[in-house]
Amino acid sequence: MEKVNDLKGKHNELSLYKEAYTYWNAMHDRVRNKSHYGNVSICDEWYKFSNFYHWMESTEYNEGWHLDKDIMGGNIYSPDTCLFVPQEVNQLFRNVKTKYNTGVVKNGNGYQAQGRFNKQLYKFGTYPTIEEAHYAYVVGRKQYIGQLAMKYSNFTKLSSVLFKLSK
Repeated sequence: MEKVNDLKGKHNELSLYKEAYTYWNAMHDRVRNKSHYGNVSICDEWYKFSNFYHWMESTEYNEGWHLDKDIMGGNIYSPDTCLFVPQEVNQLFRNVKTKYNTGVVKNGNGYQAQGRFNKQLYKFGTYPTIEEAHYAYVVGRKQYIGQLAMKYSNFTKLSSVLFKLSK
């Protein structure tokens, strides 16, 4: 499907035109880059710029936030699976591969549970097995997500999604 900018020439009339157009183009560029986004798609509705623009107008958009599909949907950019999030939230949902398991590193004779959230390293203890360390990481990450839900409580949709993920 081909993307269409049906709002071309209206950038002076629309307050979020520049920002929305930048996000819309970046989303399409990412999906075209099959090496990183091979199984990701865009809903038919968002091939038409005005649909994306009007969705963006109705969201909890903040300048500098990231368009995120991973938190609510995973593989499709759509009004039902996307929201805008600050970088510290967006980075929590990156797929970081490690030698053992997510959030687990070797530490002496055991395995340390740890996570880097918002550029800060959090350590959740050292455990005899990879599975126990991974479980501790998951618990620690959920606690951190709960703190973010409180921090962003003024953003109803974001805080609601984060709160659910913290459970």
